Amino acid sequence: MRSFLLLSLLFSLSSAWAQSFTISPLFGVEHTQSRYPEPARSSSKTFFGLRVLAGVPLFSGELEGTQSNGSRTYSGDNQKIDDQIQRIMVGVRSTFDLNTTLAFFLRAGGRGTKEKTTITDTATDEKEVKEPPLYWDPYAGTGVHINLAQLLQLNLGATWIFIDGKRPDVQYTFGFTVKFGQTR
Repeated sequence: MRSFLLLSLLFSLSSAWAQSFTISPLFGVEHTQSRYPEPARSSSKTFFGLRVLAGVPLFSGELEGTQSNGSRTYSGDNQKIDDQIQRIMVGVRSTFDLNTTLAFFLRAGGRGTKEKTTITDTATDEKEVKEPPLYWDPYAGTGVHINLAQLLQLNLGATWIFIDGKRPDVQYTFGFTVKFGQTR
């Protein structure tokens, strides 16, 4: 009897989580602090990626992976900087319907960042590569979903990433969601 109850509970939970499964290709702009070369400077970069949500609207798990590539030149310092940044965000999301077309969401979790920065001395063509270890920071955000069709949504969002008590990085996203499974 006990194993039957456990199997029933697991089936109910998996059915609830399977009610909504979305995949969203992402394109966005982020305003971040560039660590290298010192002193740290703010810069804006575009990024692309993919977000997967699974769960029910009130409580979903989210997994997001993005990559941005950037290049900056400081001719006065004879430096060219090439950045490659890969990020993974793992968290939860709650979505609240305002009507059949519009919904807003709140999200929170942790963001892992892996960076590779190549600093080239343009006068001598010498290169220095900096690859700090993977690090994690908490994040919180909000945004809106606009239903364009039963299986298609437009998503706009802003996420703040809190880094060691400094001014937070801000990530603005624009994406389309393709829904699979039960839709509302």
